Amino acid sequence: MISRPERLGPGVLTRSCPPESVDRVVGEAGRAEKHRRLLSARFTVYFVLAMCLFPQAGYLEVLRLVKTGNPGLRSWSGVNKSSLTRAQ
Repeated sequence: MISRPERLGPGVLTRSCPPESVDRVVGEAGRAEKHRRLLSARFTVYFVLAMCLFPQAGYLEVLRLVKTGNPGLRSWSGVNKSSLTRAQ
């Protein structure tokens, strides 16, 4: 287990849970996106996994950590605690 949040870094979650696997499971669960959203289903899965790794960290800190590992995430200036809660 990763002991410190700043060590999450790019690729840790994607090495453990490849994007293709996440997309397949999201699709099998019937939760695939119908519209392009700021927080994709894939990103939301990684966000929830990171919350499990760092239960002491707040939502916005976990978002920052996951964003560091996901350069493809579009601008997230509009993302707040409420949008993260709805995404789960």
